[in-house]
Amino acid sequence: MGRRPFKCYRFIKNKPYPKSKYCKKCPVSKIKMFDIGDKRAKKNIYPCCINLVNLQPINISSECLESVRIVMNRNLTKSIKNKKFHLKIKMHPLHILRNNKMLSRAGADRVQTGMRNSFGKPESICARVKKNKSILSVRCRYKDEDNVINALKQACYKVSGFQIIQISKNWGFTKFKSQQFIEYIKKGKKLKN
Repeated sequence: MGRRPFKCYRFIKNKPYPKSKYCKKCPVSKIKMFDIGDKRAKKNIYPCCINLVNLQPINISSECLESVRIVMNRNLTKSIKNKKFHLKIKMHPLHILRNNKMLSRAGADRVQTGMRNSFGKPESICARVKKNKSILSVRCRYKDEDNVINALKQACYKVSGFQIIQISKNWGFTKFKSQQFIEYIKKGKKLKN
């Protein structure tokens, strides 16, 4: 019996159902790496930050997040030399999806119980993404901005729903605006974030 198509789980309907002491048999997440590229670069090296922002509340499967990561990594390593970027996937798949399996062969009505005890067994895992939340962020140099935007356009096709590409006014992944960050650096202040 094959897996149920993910269009059945795309929209957020119920409460979150994470792994707990009541739900122990949790499927393994397909995505393992959430940071790619020049992770150890200092804050002042990459000033530009570009986000992929979700426009409607949806579930995104761990397989989908992994395919987005692969597409982004492939395109950015081709276009930007020496991995001079930092890609961060912000959504983590923690929500467990259940499926009440129904038999459809001859004589199935003798075997299955129908909708009695129809809670379902854990089948896959996904991330619950709310409206106007960023799925992933990339920090880079200003000259590589066009390459990152092209890579994000290709990554949009892997995710269901509607997304936009947003160029942040902040300096990299910090919470400071670009002009504010430059003023702090000139004064010689140490930044915690």
